[in-house]
Amino acid sequence: MGSTVTSPISRRAEGAVRPSGFGGCRALCLWLPTFELRLELVRTPELDDTSVALLAPGSERRRSVWQVSGRARDSGVEPGQLVSRAVALCPGLTLLEPDPAHYEAAGEAVFEALTGVTPVVEPAGLGRVFLGMDGLERLFGSPARQVSRAVNALHDVLPARLVASVRAGMAEGKFGAWVAAVSARPGDRLIVPSGRLASFLAPRSVRALPLDERMIARLERLGVATLGALRRFPAAALTSQFGSDGAQALGWATGRRIDPVRPLHRPRPIRVVLDFPDPAGVESTLHMAIDRLIELALARRERRGRGVVELRLRARLEGGGSWMARATLREPAAKVSRLASPLRDKLELSPPPRAVESLALEFTAFGASSLQSELFAPTKGGKGAAGYALDRGETPEALRDAARELRLRLGHPPLYRVVEVEPWSRLPERRYALMSFDSSSFGEEDPSAAALDARASFSTGF
Repeated sequence: MGSTVTSPISRRAEGAVRPSGFGGCRALCLWLPTFELRLELVRTPELDDTSVALLAPGSERRRSVWQVSGRARDSGVEPGQLVSRAVALCPGLTLLEPDPAHYEAAGEAVFEALTGVTPVVEPAGLGRVFLGMDGLERLFGSPARQVSRAVNALHDVLPARLVASVRAGMAEGKFGAWVAAVSARPGDRLIVPSGRLASFLAPRSVRALPLDERMIARLERLGVATLGALRRFPAAALTSQFGSDGAQALGWATGRRIDPVRPLHRPRPIRVVLDFPDPAGVESTLHMAIDRLIELALARRERRGRGVVELRLRARLEGGGSWMARATLREPAAKVSRLASPLRDKLELSPPPRAVESLALEFTAFGASSLQSELFAPTKGGKGAAGYALDRGETPEALRDAARELRLRLGHPPLYRVVEVEPWSRLPERRYALMSFDSSSFGEEDPSAAALDARASFSTGF
């Protein structure tokens, strides 16, 4: 959640257009503006009544302001301004370094606390979250009691001064709930009764629509300032002017488009930490540390059989503050080089501003493993356990021992493997051969040659 008021409703992800009067899909939006700056002021309460600005994450030379306090805004400081400009406008401005790891941890704590109220929880950035409230009447009573139950749950993870500033909006669909939360005052709640969403939205500004800024500006140039004014246009006219965005805008303005809350499925992350005896600032040292952390995380038992889709790297910096990088892969992977590559790129493009005291790596999303060799990944030692690949001619020690034991018990090797012998052949049956997996001879001869001999003898016998 940033300091600017923008709608979190995605145009592509959502698309459910419900007829007027369709029941259900009650949504609650809890919003705490400038969430990150408020967390910093909790740690430094002596700055609460001063002009404070939170710097934008990054280590570029021309740094800009991310979030500003009320006093700083009164002096003319705005989010996005360069630091030099902000200091010129407000000489007494206090600049704070961002701590993204701290903000992420607070956001996850809020998510976990709200899942105790309803299982349908959808985060929409730090400091803003949607809750599906359908079916909670029997548990908590009236809508007002439901909102109070959700707000009170925040007391378990946030200071009371932050909870007192939370804005709450409840309506049908996420768009109505978001507009209600924005319309509420700090610490207040606004509940839109069922069946009155259209009348509630009518006087609201068209800037509440989750549409392109150019379309909003064009509507305003045409004299359409409110959602009620937009409703006077027929759908065909809006579609001819703005395409599909025009029809979507009309759906939101009339209250016919209801976006349900989509619960976030968050698997339990795998987390490993490495503390440096002395703060490390050399890039090669950090690269080696990333490789080691990935090896440790891949060797964890709970990762077995799953590839990694998303990973996150956090660094605690010398002198306070943190640095964070997140990478998402197109396909699940379980190789150190494949997982380390995007993190190294981010480390090179945006390195930590100071030396690193500790690194923490998290696997946060998983997918099906792309290699069958993952079935044999765990070994006795643990180090490099996931790096085995049967297709590279390597055989895990555990698999060797299992094959040897089966051979002793049964008197013959019951395992077989597929070996590529003539990949250039036009006949599929000549490209591969099935040969015995004999652990005693594996590695002592060329498996392709052995397969050729085995297939030759098989063909002769046939």
